[in-house]
Amino acid sequence: MNILRPRGMTQAEKDVFAHRQCGLDPNGHELLHMVYVCCPELGDVLPNKQTCGQTTPVFRDRGAENAELNEYPWMVLLLYENRLSLIRYVLTAAHCVIGGYLTQNDLVLKSVRLGESTTDCITSESRCPHLDVEVGQTTVHQGFTSSGGTYRNDIALLRLQFPVRYTKKIQPICLLDAEFPLQDLNLQISGWDPTKSSQTLITSTVKERNPADCLNRYPSFRSASQVCAGGQRKGDTCAGISGSPVMGIMGSGVDEFVFLAGIASYGQQYCYSAGIPGVYTKIGHFSEWIKANLAP
Repeated sequence: MNILRPRGMTQAEKDVFAHRQCGLDPNGHELLHMVYVCCPELGDVLPNKQTCGQTTPVFRDRGAENAELNEYPWMVLLLYENRLSLIRYVLTAAHCVIGGYLTQNDLVLKSVRLGESTTDCITSESRCPHLDVEVGQTTVHQGFTSSGGTYRNDIALLRLQFPVRYTKKIQPICLLDAEFPLQDLNLQISGWDPTKSSQTLITSTVKERNPADCLNRYPSFRSASQVCAGGQRKGDTCAGISGSPVMGIMGSGVDEFVFLAGIASYGQQYCYSAGIPGVYTKIGHFSEWIKANLAP
């Protein structure tokens, strides 16, 4: 295939093929015949602990500050379009892909952006390479419900149009096979705060709270499938707006890895009011659902 002048390919497809270039054939006589394109093996299993969660995030006490470059290489930015105008899967909140806000603004999910740290690189002249990949399939949990700004089973799985190989800027996060106690961990949340002018990925430290703290404020809260966290101080949950990850760290030394503990669901809009916790989808509760919806 002439990947230098492809026909009928979208820009996203061209970017993926360019991303897969992995060497040159020294015996090739023309540039077209010299380029190797590596095709990843397909699979329906989660990455192992020696592959996922391999970064060095700063799990100290932090309060809504800018994240280090490539600190969270599993972060992706969801890109939408208006209807009027080897990473293969992405986990997000269901309300980020269906629901009232998207319907009211006539928006549809178009693609995801991997390897993004600073969103102002979209318009600035600075070099911030990232990769946009179109979403091929969206699977929303069959039990997802929405009522008065609160959600249940708020989780969705996005299958990318093409698998993406790992780089320094693009890596998977680990998922645990079962629920894990979080109360003694410093949890890290990260995201792009829409209430701030800064377009840099920010991060903050939160602690799990007593489920009663969320139940008192949100009667629909369910501790079996949701995590109550944050609000111990003003602004600590502002890094976790809609679909942002809540992360923990396990192991030590060469066996250390970062795992996904939750996904921001609701309550984070009150992040500048101290004392108000946020609600996060508990990933451990949905581990079997996630694995059941993976495909080669």
